[in-house]
Amino acid sequence: MTDPNQYMRLQLGDTSFLLPSSSGFTIEQRENLITNKSPEGNVAAWRVVQNTRLPAYSLDATLRVTRQHLWHRAVFLDTVPQAVGLAVDEVQLLPRAETVISPFTPLGLAPTRLGHLFSGAWVSGHRAMLVFEPKALAAYLQGLGEE
Repeated sequence: MTDPNQYMRLQLGDTSFLLPSSSGFTIEQRENLITNKSPEGNVAAWRVVQNTRLPAYSLDATLRVTRQHLWHRAVFLDTVPQAVGLAVDEVQLLPRAETVISPFTPLGLAPTRLGHLFSGAWVSGHRAMLVFEPKALAAYLQGLGEE
């Protein structure tokens, strides 16, 4: 996926968000991950790569940590110093021609040191989906590990 005009739909509960295909990522099935069975901590599961555990976080539609167990896949963003993941209910690559993104900047202070979580929105009929800013999303997820 190298076309910057293509997007992947990520579903968190009843809400969908878009992630640009220009961001590097890996999609893993839940069965290929080590799930966190402990009620403690924010991590939903880990992906093990060369003896390194990469965390994946489960968020609700308001992007707060939840320990719900309905997710099926995790999308790991290729970030430095290590990848970080988001547990999702569903992923879908959207057709290029049908996805027209409008620039969008949320009001208020940015929640991460790399800026706002969203950089655009796609409006289709009566439905709108916010587009994640990949670097800010990764910073947000990495920050969850500090709690």
